[in-house]
Amino acid sequence: MQITVHGQPVTLLGKEKKVGAEAPAAKVKTIQGKQDVIGMIAPTAQLLIAIPSLKTEVCSLGAKKFNDLIAEFKKLKTIMITTDDETFVTDFIEREKIDNAEIVIDQERQFAKKYGLLISEGKLKDRLARAVFLVDGEGVIAYKELVSEIVDEVDYDACIQAVQNLLSEKKKGHTHENWMSV
Repeated sequence: MQITVHGQPVTLLGKEKKVGAEAPAAKVKTIQGKQDVIGMIAPTAQLLIAIPSLKTEVCSLGAKKFNDLIAEFKKLKTIMITTDDETFVTDFIEREKIDNAEIVIDQERQFAKKYGLLISEGKLKDRLARAVFLVDGEGVIAYKELVSEIVDEVDYDACIQAVQNLLSEKKKGHTHENWMSV
């Protein structure tokens, strides 16, 4: 897979993930320095937001915008993934008051590789491509957007609509109304 960085084609490394595929588990590091696992089956839906670097204007604005947009979704776990250093991320969270999402660090690039987002060359080598994955409670990718040009923003409206649709879906299986009817 490829994206462009300021118009120059760049190859992404890792396994491309598509809607309907199982979301792989990936180890990341919290800002408290602990290992955590994201992706896979979870008690709630997960919004995984890949951010190349919070040190850039597009990324920092995107993180703040997502933090505001997802505030209403209490049954959604939002995780922003970056490769920035722990000190910068901690300062960014405090300075920008990021309180509706968790920001984690893809230190070993496991998330980048397992989701096909690792930039292979150029000045952004070993960074994440800009992308969003919505994973349902069964661990299946329900929505994906990979931004084709690194300096462009994600389609926030489409992403939030996908979140609303997923969270408003009725659970499959029996319900009180139909389990008694025969």
